[in-house]
Amino acid sequence: MMSQATWIAKTTTLALLSVAVLVPDAAAQCDRNRINVASATGSVYVDLNRNGRFDRREPGVPDIAISNGCRVVTSDSNGRYEIDLAPTEILFISKPAGYAVPVDANQVPQFFYRHYPEGTPSEIRGTAVEWLFPVIEPTGPLPDAINFGLLPDSSDSGVFTAHGFADTQARVDLSQDMLREDLINPLIGNPYGVDFGITVGDVANDNLAIYDRHKVMMGLMEIPQWYLPGNHDVNYNSPDARFANETYKSHFGPTYYSFNHGDTHFVALNNVEYAGLGEEFASGRYRGFITENQLQWLTADLALIDPNKLIVIATHIPLVAETEDEFGNRATGPNTENFQALLDILAPFPNIYGIAGHDTSSSWKVEVNHQHGWSGQPWLAHTLAEVRGNGWTRGPADLRGVRDAMMEDGNPNGFYVFHFAGTDLSPEFIPFPFGPDANQRLRITLDPLLESPAEGSVNRGQLQSDTRLVVNLFDGGLRDKVWAALDGDAPTPMIYTVRTDPYVERAHRRFADTDDAYGRPHLSSHIWELALPNNMATGLHHVIVTTEDEFGQRQRGSFTFEILDNQ
Repeated sequence: MMSQATWIAKTTTLALLSVAVLVPDAAAQCDRNRINVASATGSVYVDLNRNGRFDRREPGVPDIAISNGCRVVTSDSNGRYEIDLAPTEILFISKPAGYAVPVDANQVPQFFYRHYPEGTPSEIRGTAVEWLFPVIEPTGPLPDAINFGLLPDSSDSGVFTAHGFADTQARVDLSQDMLREDLINPLIGNPYGVDFGITVGDVANDNLAIYDRHKVMMGLMEIPQWYLPGNHDVNYNSPDARFANETYKSHFGPTYYSFNHGDTHFVALNNVEYAGLGEEFASGRYRGFITENQLQWLTADLALIDPNKLIVIATHIPLVAETEDEFGNRATGPNTENFQALLDILAPFPNIYGIAGHDTSSSWKVEVNHQHGWSGQPWLAHTLAEVRGNGWTRGPADLRGVRDAMMEDGNPNGFYVFHFAGTDLSPEFIPFPFGPDANQRLRITLDPLLESPAEGSVNRGQLQSDTRLVVNLFDGGLRDKVWAALDGDAPTPMIYTVRTDPYVERAHRRFADTDDAYGRPHLSSHIWELALPNNMATGLHHVIVTTEDEFGQRQRGSFTFEILDNQ
């Protein structure tokens, strides 16, 4: 395990040369209310013997971005840097491609130094705070040198895969048990061969004491695990937003940062702005908003990046969530209030992909284009289906004791494998290998169901008027294509429709007012319909459904039903 102390070497401070990258007035914005500012110095170096110390003859690494959360400097030709740092700030580097950063025993990347000489304050703006969960312990005076070691990584190439996780979000130990059964067990030992994983917020569900247990479990995947905070990772007894993530920071480091892998520059932003204890925004006690300091840091961070790289923006709250079908039916979800400010900063970059979580109701794939004030090449803002689905307390439990947790748009809970090739990214959603949708990528049903005979049946009965074949293509979107071939006929295009999933409607009615209740059905952004002829013959019918999403990925599903004579 590599602790924060391992990163620090007490050395003689040298005269350093580094390049500061600032936007106009950035220093003025970031210097507000900063006191006891000191100069942090050190080196970024290649840790050839992997001992966590900067040893003689280990080379420095030039042109590495180092930040205090607003200002960004780069290491000089010898790997040395100098930057101002105030108490309660976190110093961090942006990992370059071709290198890895050390990880701790639970695979949490160690790319930062917390400068908390006296620890997290117990009094903020004159208000005493009794922290409900452990926060940052005192780190003592600023060391003479804060050195960051890099590890050569020959596997870091332009073609790679990574896991994406949205909202693991366990509140109690039983929920964490379910997460272990659904997510951890299938991924122990990295069976998909990914390079790393990233969790886009809501690591916990308000009970931040569960972080320790969660990290141990995630570490079993044996890959670096990057994190960012969500609204359920907030210290809600903080009087203001500045200290709203102290417990999160004590476990995972800065709440926003960047790193490079292959031809991709990953940016993690904290767009959960907390109003403070007893305060509220118009939307409630938090809102989707990217703070000014983050925007200024991001401007400086991206100034160092080749515009031809792929930029992946990871947030917790979606940047934008919406869809509309050809009939004018429209659905919307949570969004980021100052999305336009982010778009202005991203303008020089033609290759962008956004990932987010937060929406327990729905997944979304929104094409960001001129309708959003974006004049560049369209890109996707992708709200991921969640690991915990609609919640670890939702739906009936299976024989393992794990609840179904189906989302309100009909998505099963699951995880992602992101496939990267140069500046191309293709997301693959993988439902958990248990439950009614085990390993499936779509669900087929009838609406309304066949009228069942008195003795009961499953998809056998009398055909009702205006029956439709309904397909839920999990984590799909309006640019995907779906076809249905009935009884061996040629495939017919199905119609994209914004509506609730009839399967979810039936599940909700069946378990309403019980301990196994599902969430209320929500308009889905990935439903297709096909009207069936009212005069279909009695007997057995079969349907083959084929799909192709906007990334060229294809799926296939089949379905049978038996029509009985109306007499």
